[in-house]
Amino acid sequence: MPEVARQRYLQRHLEVNLPPCPRSGRRWQNILVVPAYREPAAALRNLARIPTDSGATLVILVLNRPDSDPDQTANTALRNAVAGLPASGAAQLRALNAGTDLYLHDMERDSGALPAAQGVGLARKTGCDIAFKWMSEGAISSRWICSADADAHLPADYMSRLAQVPAAAVAAVFPFWHRPGNDSACNVATALYELRLHHYVLGLEYARSPYAWHSLGSCLAVTADGYAQVRGFPRRAGGEDFYLLNKLAKIGPVARLQGTCLLLESRPSPRVPFGTGPAVSRIMAGAEPQASPLFYHPACFAALRALLETLPQLAAEQYRDDDAALVAMLQWRGLTPQLSSHCAATMQHMGLAAALAHCRRQGRTPDQFLRQFHQWFDGFRTLKFLHAIRAAGWPDQTLAALCDLHPAIWPADCNPGIDSQRRQLLRHWSWTVPPANSGWRSWNNRASW
Repeated sequence: MPEVARQRYLQRHLEVNLPPCPRSGRRWQNILVVPAYREPAAALRNLARIPTDSGATLVILVLNRPDSDPDQTANTALRNAVAGLPASGAAQLRALNAGTDLYLHDMERDSGALPAAQGVGLARKTGCDIAFKWMSEGAISSRWICSADADAHLPADYMSRLAQVPAAAVAAVFPFWHRPGNDSACNVATALYELRLHHYVLGLEYARSPYAWHSLGSCLAVTADGYAQVRGFPRRAGGEDFYLLNKLAKIGPVARLQGTCLLLESRPSPRVPFGTGPAVSRIMAGAEPQASPLFYHPACFAALRALLETLPQLAAEQYRDDDAALVAMLQWRGLTPQLSSHCAATMQHMGLAAALAHCRRQGRTPDQFLRQFHQWFDGFRTLKFLHAIRAAGWPDQTLAALCDLHPAIWPADCNPGIDSQRRQLLRHWSWTVPPANSGWRSWNNRASW
């Protein structure tokens, strides 16, 4: 299957007019794809810090600009900075450090502005397609295509950590930490949004969902075989990382890595329609950021857990699309009558009856049924389910309010302090941050935290 998928991808799904591999005579052990739009020239300093102890690395930097931005100088500073780097073995390559080459794929210069609706997704896909093509031609020996952003500071063992990932895994998600900058309001907003991301994954863990991982394009690696099987990154202006992982999780495990975090900058950004940058901007615009209702009500995850616990009963042939029976099963698992009714109604609206019929036909054993169900009730449908429960009467909550609500989603005793929660989460996932980069000392001096 992998070879068939690789050939099919090369023939049918690769972006057109991709560049040939530079004839440098060098074979790279690692590949990193970085889309860049409106990044400062200083972004090259981050890339120049890429560790060299895991062999030669190639960075594919993809300059892009959406057609919603008429400023043709948006990428000039970074473009000129790349041109100032020393050549490395071939005219198209620049040297970032002794073991790292940079290839600039300037989509803006070559093809003009990108359709705004495709944005960063198309830029990531194009960069990864170049990597995939050159891997297929033997220029890159790794089985991993790494994806990062220009503001990401990679840990020293970034590349070597992938060698420890189980062979069956098709993707790996790196730990991350947003370090504070000079704008205290932005630091608070970014840390709150980071906690929101963590709370969502913790909620999925509590519910025992198989889709409990973070989705950040800056902290992701995918195998070339997996990339080909799911036809690459979707061409989307945002959420391309979520949808890629959602597809990958259906063909193999997504590894959640431990250890030292990637460091990401705390900064607002209007460059994408949704995601960290716009969310930080919205939180900063609020009168009291810490009073913002950013977190799913824990009842949403309680409903999800109860639903997933009913799957052995739903697999039984005698269960025949009976709302009352489903409500009763959900109540037996601790949900209130009101939450049970809304949960059952949501699932029926999502097409539960037809899905169960399909899962029974395709899954003759309990394990096969579960596999089929989670193929249908994937990360995207899980998100839609949570949104439906939220809309039915369990709205988003503030960080402080979570301490008084059940079930408890945080991994330790609830403390509404931002710094305290982030410390607990590092321990929970076995993540680490070098003290010099954590910003804890400066944050602890802020009375508002």
